Amino acid sequence: MANPFAQPMQPQQLTVEAPPAVLDIIELMAEEVALAMTRPVAPVVPHLVLIADPARADELCAMAQRVGEQQGEAVHIRRLQLEPIDWVKQVQKDFPPFTLGRFYVHGSHVKAPPPPNHFPLLIDAAAAFGTGEHATTAGCLLALERTRKQCAHVPALLDMGCGTAILAIGGAYLWPAARISACDNDAVAVKVSAVNLRANRVATRSHAWVSEGYRHARVRRQTYDVIVANILAKPLMRMAKNAVHCLKPGGTLILSGLLNHQEPMVLAAHRAQGLYLKQRIRRNQWSVLVLKKQQS
Repeated sequence: MANPFAQPMQPQQLTVEAPPAVLDIIELMAEEVALAMTRPVAPVVPHLVLIADPARADELCAMAQRVGEQQGEAVHIRRLQLEPIDWVKQVQKDFPPFTLGRFYVHGSHVKAPPPPNHFPLLIDAAAAFGTGEHATTAGCLLALERTRKQCAHVPALLDMGCGTAILAIGGAYLWPAARISACDNDAVAVKVSAVNLRANRVATRSHAWVSEGYRHARVRRQTYDVIVANILAKPLMRMAKNAVHCLKPGGTLILSGLLNHQEPMVLAAHRAQGLYLKQRIRRNQWSVLVLKKQQS
């Protein structure tokens, strides 16, 4: 199998310095463009490191500056043309392990054993988005953990817009008997997800597909007890009807990728489809909505 992390062009490194709230927005918006990204935990100067295709580095810089202007904050960017090194391993070195609830998230470069009574999530992000550091991913993991306390039996779970499949893997640990499905509209992300599913030893009960939302026949032909979708507000609203169609009666829909002020419009789109709000989780300016479908 070809290495899904390989990139054909020597990339550039962009170091973006800005207040943490601004970096949150830039990180989320850069997921569709950056080849890889890392954000050190508790640095002296808050910053985000992006690995970019040279052809799209200008686009990323302009986007970051635009976000800073919209938020009224200064954004400083340093550009570096990388030497011919193994840049994926370099990025992984900047990704230290961390705990989140009962989850212990780490890369393959970490050899220390996980803390007792924690689920070890082995995630090598590389060219896909989602290492658990961003507030939206972290919030979804916590929402899954809370859902497990209320619902011990989940036969089927879907990770919509899976990125690295970190949420699918977290669900697989929480519900060891569940069948896990993951999909993304980015073929590279799906390849990375497949690698991570195998690395976490859940591939025998997991599937990952390239799908534009719920369009893939294998995604929509079944129903799920839990669906988690960490995307963006407007795509979540467009997919509300399909999400409810694929959700079992009494099922749970976890949504994120939305800012706090976007909650009302996302809620309205899903309430129109018969869902009701069970709980919300807010981390900084980001929201996670946990919705339920009525029992038939």
